[in-house]
Amino acid sequence: MDKIKLLSLFSGIGAFEKALKNLNVNYELLAYSEIDKYASKAYSLIHQECESKNLGDITLIDEKTIPLPLDLITYGFPCQDISIVGGKQGLFNEDGSKTRSGLFFDALRIITHTQPKIAIAENVKNLTSKKFEKQFNIVLTSLKESGYNNYFKVLNARDYGVPQNRERVFIVSIRKDIDNGIFQFPEATELKLKLKDFVDFDNKFIVPDHILNSFNSKSGDFGKRFKTQNGDNYSMCIITKPNWAAITNNYYTDDLGTYTISEVVNNKITVYANSPRMNFNLMGFTDKDVDLLLEAGISNNQLYKLAGNSIVVNVAEEVLCQLLDDKNEIYV
Repeated sequence: MDKIKLLSLFSGIGAFEKALKNLNVNYELLAYSEIDKYASKAYSLIHQECESKNLGDITLIDEKTIPLPLDLITYGFPCQDISIVGGKQGLFNEDGSKTRSGLFFDALRIITHTQPKIAIAENVKNLTSKKFEKQFNIVLTSLKESGYNNYFKVLNARDYGVPQNRERVFIVSIRKDIDNGIFQFPEATELKLKLKDFVDFDNKFIVPDHILNSFNSKSGDFGKRFKTQNGDNYSMCIITKPNWAAITNNYYTDDLGTYTISEVVNNKITVYANSPRMNFNLMGFTDKDVDLLLEAGISNNQLYKLAGNSIVVNVAEEVLCQLLDDKNEIYV
């Protein structure tokens, strides 16, 4: 069985790589590109790869030095200038220069030169909105002109086994000369897990009466912030006192936002706040992965960021499955 030759761009902590391993796919990482030093360190620890394989800043990569042939390129190009909470400038600044999201064109430059069999991109759902219709068409047209047939769809993590309402667009580009036209995105599956199945029960505290009494018991206060005794900032999602079960039994959270699971015990409200471990688990990474990063001294703040910027491994698995044959080789 030939190894799938992989180049990973905007790698983060390597969700696609984790998916390939979970699927027992025989692959060889030729190189990865990640500019954030914490993400690069986390990537090397989780996937047991030497950081010397990190090509660093994608704008400085000489595509002519990348080993060929390539089978697969994965790239989750930056979403800051496309997302609802971002600058919404799109791919270009007013002066015509590239935004951070415009780094797509550096990925395109590498794809055009290396001509992998398949390239898979992930970005925020907002890229497919009417506001960014022109930019999205540029992305698709550019890939088409580089020799690829493109398939795209917005997929939600909660449709693939993860209790998280995280919608992302996936763009699967298959080289025209080998595309057999049978690729389809995976069908949604029934969500059987609940958010409480992911709770880190070690990360809990009891809500003081003076805090609880400050909430509006009629309409409910959402996202009210307060400090726990250890000084860490958490947010509570209070619905109303009669409806605590609505929190305890939530099926999913919204896009790794601030959330809590709460329950009433002996007339006291116990809150289980989100932790780095819980966030990593919700993205499809394991406790072992988290332990490796904690042992390496990566801070909680960085761990929250690394998880939030990742791709949900379960969704990546489902997409990759549609591209693999019964021998776990790329079918085209």
